[in-house]
Amino acid sequence: MKSTDYEFCWFTDEHGSGWETWRELAATWINTKDYGVDARMRALNRFLNDYLVPRFIIDPVELFELRQIDYDKFLIECGLSEGYRVRQNNETCNFIDWVIETYYSQPNDNGDLVPMFKNPFTKATNPVKNQETVYNALPYKYIKQLRRILCPKPRGNFEDWKWAIDQSDALFVNGRHLRDWFIVDESQIDKGDPDCVWREIIVDKPRSIRVNNILRNFAEGDRFFVMWSPVRSMALYTKLELPLRTFQVRMLDSGEADTWRYKQGEWVANDKHNFIEGSEKCPWQKGVYNRIVTPDIGDVMTGLYINTNKTADRNKDEITRGYVIPWQHEDMLYWLEKLRNWQEKYNPIDEPTSIHDLDYKHFGSTKTDIQRDEIGNICFLFRNAAASIKRERLMPITAGYLNTLWVTLMRQLEDDVYRSKQTLSDGSKVRFIDALNPRKTLFPLHSLRVSLITCYSIDGEIPTPVLSKLLVGHSRLIMTMHYTKVTPVMMAKKMKAAEDKINEKDDESLLSFLANKSIEEIGLQSAFKDIESLKTILRVRNPAGWQEKAIGICLVGGNTSPVVENASVSGCWNGGEKLKKANRNQTDLYAPVPHGIENCIRCRWFITDIRYIHSLTAHFNNLSYHASEAAKLAAGLEKEQSLLLDEEYFCEVNGEPFGKYEDLHNLDRRLEKQQTEADEYCKDLVACFQVIRKLLKLEEQRSSGDASDKVVAIGSQADISPYFSFLDTKSEFRQLIQLCDDAEVFTDLRDDLEKTSAIAHRSNKLNTMLMKSGYMPFLMQLDDEAQLLAGNAMINSMIKATGQTDRNKAMSILSSYLDAETYLQDAGLLEEGVKAIEAKTGVNILRLSDLSPSNSIGGKKNG
Repeated sequence: MKSTDYEFCWFTDEHGSGWETWRELAATWINTKDYGVDARMRALNRFLNDYLVPRFIIDPVELFELRQIDYDKFLIECGLSEGYRVRQNNETCNFIDWVIETYYSQPNDNGDLVPMFKNPFTKATNPVKNQETVYNALPYKYIKQLRRILCPKPRGNFEDWKWAIDQSDALFVNGRHLRDWFIVDESQIDKGDPDCVWREIIVDKPRSIRVNNILRNFAEGDRFFVMWSPVRSMALYTKLELPLRTFQVRMLDSGEADTWRYKQGEWVANDKHNFIEGSEKCPWQKGVYNRIVTPDIGDVMTGLYINTNKTADRNKDEITRGYVIPWQHEDMLYWLEKLRNWQEKYNPIDEPTSIHDLDYKHFGSTKTDIQRDEIGNICFLFRNAAASIKRERLMPITAGYLNTLWVTLMRQLEDDVYRSKQTLSDGSKVRFIDALNPRKTLFPLHSLRVSLITCYSIDGEIPTPVLSKLLVGHSRLIMTMHYTKVTPVMMAKKMKAAEDKINEKDDESLLSFLANKSIEEIGLQSAFKDIESLKTILRVRNPAGWQEKAIGICLVGGNTSPVVENASVSGCWNGGEKLKKANRNQTDLYAPVPHGIENCIRCRWFITDIRYIHSLTAHFNNLSYHASEAAKLAAGLEKEQSLLLDEEYFCEVNGEPFGKYEDLHNLDRRLEKQQTEADEYCKDLVACFQVIRKLLKLEEQRSSGDASDKVVAIGSQADISPYFSFLDTKSEFRQLIQLCDDAEVFTDLRDDLEKTSAIAHRSNKLNTMLMKSGYMPFLMQLDDEAQLLAGNAMINSMIKATGQTDRNKAMSILSSYLDAETYLQDAGLLEEGVKAIEAKTGVNILRLSDLSPSNSIGGKKNG
């Protein structure tokens, strides 16, 4: 097989021993490569077989004497795409460079090698690629429909997967191909297990079935038993639930050798197998179920460990490869555990499978011994229980095997959509399968965009159970900074006068610091996204071109509009992730800042330091509020959608037409928008927290003698967090108290709040409390600015009246006082608040019982 023949023996086998020189050169070169072997072998195969042989260039010197070769013209004649031509040309050019340097170079007087010939090949440059994918993303409503086809019950059993089971019934149609069925002894069947799907086959005519690469003959009347393997269907379901590449899904580890075992939502010591690795002090964690102890609240949660990550895994051992998704995806964990248990029961292993036993078809590409050693041995979760060869039942299913079911699934979706009378505007069928090729889908498996909740991919340290609850609208997240000493770098936000004095003494603002210090010094005291961007912008240190923001410095002057005449000018439109590396024709290409212009917290042109810690905390809480509101709206839409889906189901069962498809489509669209919005705010939230965390770590690392700039924490080192804490609350009022409190100090936050309903929401809650207690809803007649100030005065007075010295605890007491309507039994705090409003506004707050037709809501005080 050419793709795995590292010695290129096929070349001399086909064309004779006269080509031995080229064969040996190619084999020697390819064996010096540890990565990217596939592309290089394809380039060499084409060069040797299709270029050299027809031209009968047996001796390398003959090739070198050609001086100039138009290899690109040859590749064009092969019908290759432009990008692929460049890759093949350059790999061939690299090979010839190596041949000349290694075998056709001589040392000069200084001992330096000088080539005897010039390489007749020239390297080409990659064309500028279209940054948009050539495939359309499958709309989310269809993703959900596909999930329901495969898995009709979110917490059911494998016997419920009727559609998937039916697609595997080729055995009962032609009697030869087993697909997902495999022959078992009757004793292996657990007839009481709802995950064990089995059949008894009575042979109706003589037939042969290949088992372990041997044809077994069955006579008419013979009986045998088969069991259904859910592996292929589960792999597809995983792809529909998680944004993973097919290779990543196929390579997932079951965790059977891990120290800890995931069992029905809990973690227990793994005593199931005799090949367990690690210890409690140094646990072995390679399984997809990942035990995470959250750093800030101490909870144990379950995330997902993806044990492969393409090029990011290069030069990493099997422990440091891959990445963790800190998202407790309950439905996914439920089904992954079911699959692991099924494999342990019906397709057990005695030890992790050696990665060196896998063939080319299992990887889908050539893997060198070094690459295999880095991957390590794996207990494959998606091992192919239905493989006809028994040794392959320990190995992962192949991509082609998975793709055939994907095409069938898409064909089912196309039929279902058409039967539900969902058509294009001209009445034609919505196509998911290529009309000219029924084996080709218009939405390839690798183009799936499945998960709207993608913030887990950011390496944040926010307690993920809290973040997960926030995303589904079950919780609100508030961050509080803790410190005891007001210093030039850790100012108390309410002490404006002291802050001004500190600023007068502070001879080095962040602007002047950036203008005068080295990159190394800046890196040790500031937080930023990308050091390369920082180096680029600081080549010309002109503070006039920078702009101070509420949370730090914009190094491109707050530039929000691209300059058509000069695309190299920086701004929001190129402050995002790198899309493409620089080449001869263009510089590095960057995406816009995620989630819209002026989203500084995720911009590579943004830098900040400890002076901005309080405004960053206020910004964090503001982002949390926006995420909560979007998630709350999404939760409401999801309930509406669920009711319509139930109605659609009953119509289908009763054979009645369902006439609300338009409503359902609108709900799908609105729901996806709000889920996306909540997701983006959560990404902002995590990015903001990363900045805060970095600043605090920088402060912690300062020398002990640097007392003026040292953060002093409350409590001991045993505390969960020395600098900050998270409050996970269901109270919207508690969140609004914090936001409005911050907005009185930070004007940017105030501007943002005035564009939302946050101030009005808080005023409504305060007005409700006033009315239920017999007072007029005085805040109703004020504008937003006055509502903010008067409401804050009322809240601050009530907080003081609680007698609690910890302001954050006092805020929580007050929110409970209002949410539980305690003021109806104890009006003490409320009366203090009313007095504060009267003092702040100079207006008497009348009781409803005191009103007469001539009275207005409030009356001016005498004097």
